[in-house]
Amino acid sequence: MKVGDIVRQNHSLLEIRKGTALQRHSMITGVVVEIRNQSSPKENETEFLRGWMDRLGRLVDVLWANGRLSKNFAENSLDVVSTKEESPS
Repeated sequence: MKVGDIVRQNHSLLEIRKGTALQRHSMITGVVVEIRNQSSPKENETEFLRGWMDRLGRLVDVLWANGRLSKNFAENSLDVVSTKEESPS
């Protein structure tokens, strides 16, 4: 994933429980406007927290088609729909 890619939210990081309604906003697309690495886990953080940090991936800001800007979105909760074309040198 890189800045300029068109993405859509997936639900791979959500836990779906019986009887819980899950909003289906996965059809809306957005453009990645910034990507940041998370800070490394600290020594005093638990293995559980370290595992979640690895599972979430980098922090991504997405400008959605409806005009909303989502900051610090988990990279691994997004699917790339279309990649930004590299301009020829």
